[in-house]
Amino acid sequence: MTTDQDRPLSTRNLIDTSMGPLRRFTGILDSMPVELKTYENEGQAPRTSKQISLNVRDIEVLESIEPYHFPIYTIQINQSDRKKSKWGVLGESFNIAVDSALTPNQLNPSSSTYIKPQDRMDIPAAIGKKVGFVVADGIDGRPQPPTLYNGREDAPTAAWMIYLVDGASATGNSSAKDDAIAMLDGKILSDFNSAAMANARIRSDVELLQAISKPLSAEDSFANILVATGQFTKDENGVYRKV
Repeated sequence: MTTDQDRPLSTRNLIDTSMGPLRRFTGILDSMPVELKTYENEGQAPRTSKQISLNVRDIEVLESIEPYHFPIYTIQINQSDRKKSKWGVLGESFNIAVDSALTPNQLNPSSSTYIKPQDRMDIPAAIGKKVGFVVADGIDGRPQPPTLYNGREDAPTAAWMIYLVDGASATGNSSAKDDAIAMLDGKILSDFNSAAMANARIRSDVELLQAISKPLSAEDSFANILVATGQFTKDENGVYRKV
């Protein structure tokens, strides 16, 4: 773990303590409660916003500006639908981390296995998973700070980002089996097997992979089950068609 005690004496790169002591850590995302907060400014009407608390347990501290020995940590961010906000920065980084688990075809709108953004994994589905957080402040090799509006102007602003979602499913609403069903449609078995073996999500599903790998003579093979249950037909050329 790196701390500020390891740094040489300097007046450069002074630390923003408003972000808390941690700069990079991993842990299990335990919960994300939302609380309404009211802010009052003199001469202005009260402003209400939603504050999200990302509660993380079983943390491993990788970088910190001071020693931190607790097993839990909370990141609090005001919710916003703007990309140029701290919540927007965190959300976009989460999307990038999750979408990196997708195959090129799943990201290609012209592909039959394309997964629409609204069908991909969203952050509530990360609860219970190991997540990696980092402060984007441009210090010690961390990501550069995003340009955000600070109430007066757009300026580089330190913000939390997510760089890891362990075991992320590529989508919250579909599965590796759905991918395999879409792949089988219009293919002969050998072509389907090649495509399925190249799919990272299918390879990570051991039970599904075993069913696909079984020989054509096996009644409980993936393709034979789909035909037997009336979900697919198989023509005289060996091409499978979804019913």
